[in-house]
Amino acid sequence: MKLAALFRDLADLIFPPRCVYCQAVGSHFCRACRREARFVGDSICVRCGQPATTRCTCYRCRHEPAQALLGMRGAVFYGGPLAFAIHAFKYRGITELARPLAGYLIAYLQAHALPFDYLVPVPLHPQREKFRGYNQSLLLAEEVAASCHIPVRSDVIRRIRHTPPQVHLRRRERLLNMQGAFAPVQAGILHGETVLLIDDVCTTGATLRAAAEALRQAGAGDIWGLTIARARPRIELQPWQKGLSATDVFLIWDGNRSRYLIGAPPDAAAIPPDPP
Repeated sequence: MKLAALFRDLADLIFPPRCVYCQAVGSHFCRACRREARFVGDSICVRCGQPATTRCTCYRCRHEPAQALLGMRGAVFYGGPLAFAIHAFKYRGITELARPLAGYLIAYLQAHALPFDYLVPVPLHPQREKFRGYNQSLLLAEEVAASCHIPVRSDVIRRIRHTPPQVHLRRRERLLNMQGAFAPVQAGILHGETVLLIDDVCTTGATLRAAAEALRQAGAGDIWGLTIARARPRIELQPWQKGLSATDVFLIWDGNRSRYLIGAPPDAAAIPPDPP
């Protein structure tokens, strides 16, 4: 192990790493590119983690049946250099990106001081892990564990169904796609411990929810999910929104339902009514 590290250090000296996004010399994901990521913050739906103008439970979550997953959080928004780095980490075999990417997870946990008994990385199907050569979620969890001193358990759930990629699927299709994708390695292997699921990106939360159901069968107590990045919801601009900049998406709660607004968060009274 020490010899391998020595060879890596020697290789870095002769061929210094470059940022996967801007090609700056010195690291695989430079400080300037890392700083471009925007943290999600605490004005979110407390269950699904979608951005909101205030901390709330959104309309969809209020009307969904109880889930094994108590809540999901994304440290930063998906996009820009970060999206490029995550793609390189998953599909180009640049495992050195695990440390800088896990930094977002570590920063979130340190800021919120949440107590967990175990970190559980979302497992890949054995065929996919064999093809890729590693499970990116496990590498992230190991980096978080080393910094936050929370043990990793990768032996409690497994992926039993090979699912097609989620990237082009709509929300309902994603949820159906992930049903029954995971199973406990052994029922009751856990005894009510609090678990934090670790993954790279959350779009609809379908993967985290399915993994949480398997964790519940394994005997876990409270189950939460944390990802590096949170994808923004796909929405269409309404006519009255055309002049706004599409830099932010906010979940607006008007007392009996929720809807999305593009642009900077206005005063509640200034929100235009939905067009007829």
